Amino acid sequence: MLNLLHRHVLKEILVATALAMGLFIFVLLVGNVLRDVAELVAAGKLSMGISFKLIGLLIPYVASYALPFGVLTGTLIALGRLSSQQEIVAMKAAGLSLYQIASPVFVISFIGMVMAVIVNLHYGPQSRLAYKQLMASAITENPIGFIEERRFINEFPGYVIYMGGRDEQTMKDFWIWELDEEKRVTRFVRAAEGELDYDKQRNEIVLTLKDGTAEVRSEKNPESFGKDVPDSLFFGELPLALPLDKIFGEKGKRRARLKEMTFAQLMSERDKALAEEAVTGSGVSEERLKVQIHLQKNCAMAFSVFSLAVFGVPLAIQVGRKETYANLAIALVIAMTYYFLMIMVSWLEGNPAMRADILMWLPNIIFQAVGFWLIRRASRH
Repeated sequence: MLNLLHRHVLKEILVATALAMGLFIFVLLVGNVLRDVAELVAAGKLSMGISFKLIGLLIPYVASYALPFGVLTGTLIALGRLSSQQEIVAMKAAGLSLYQIASPVFVISFIGMVMAVIVNLHYGPQSRLAYKQLMASAITENPIGFIEERRFINEFPGYVIYMGGRDEQTMKDFWIWELDEEKRVTRFVRAAEGELDYDKQRNEIVLTLKDGTAEVRSEKNPESFGKDVPDSLFFGELPLALPLDKIFGEKGKRRARLKEMTFAQLMSERDKALAEEAVTGSGVSEERLKVQIHLQKNCAMAFSVFSLAVFGVPLAIQVGRKETYANLAIALVIAMTYYFLMIMVSWLEGNPAMRADILMWLPNIIFQAVGFWLIRRASRH
């Protein structure tokens, strides 16, 4: 009978979790597709084949967020329905403890946690990098077509471009911001009009700007407007070349950022930072702290699959709602609370003494401690 009941609970949770994960992956995909892909496809700047490849590359990335959310929602829906139909009470009357009833949840969440570790530390970053590289390759094939009227163009890494209008081949009210690695403006150019051409041999966009101003800021502190006053230049005609190989890297490749690095790459970056610290004799460097925060965040997010499921077990039984929308609402509140705690910890990134990399595990500790306490309390009734 024990195996029969476990199979019954396992089936309920698996079905609910699969449906919930499918829903969240779809919602997250739609949000990313509408933001990055759909507009470019509608404007004829991306082919349908490339757009489907981009959507496929987004799936592992959004799955890292959908997995903990899906397991939590599946637990709430399945156990909530069993509780509302008095099946949990019947199982307890048959001599089963709450831990035995919830054991399928623990098994599923543990498997989900292992899957999340693999996705977060390997497939997710790889797919994100491949997505960016494919988007960059699509831009290099038709760079001029990506500059359209009255839209801030940020598809070119390191630059933001805006064009107020177009009169055949002549651009009107052209703006361009050049950014450093920290997304700070180092150079700003604005022109009344200009012409844009693409040099295929050199693989660069050539801008010939007319009647405008150029502003160059301090490289060390570009956001300072006190002592370091930006140098301004008025020009009648200014040629400006944007080498696409320099912007995107050779053949559309680009240096991976922390969010696009796998576990092995992150550990390599961490070892480099440790070697530099050994030479300089300093404490925890800012570079190593950033790597460790990102690494611990990925691991903590994967572990959240188990933590949120543990928290959801007693909540589902106590609330006992069979309505799917009600359980979805509860799952949203719980997940948003968890993510808000993670964001609060990330705010401490600028203070190395607080060790935000270690505090990344605090939300998991809180949710697991409260979850097991609620399970123990519910098992007494």
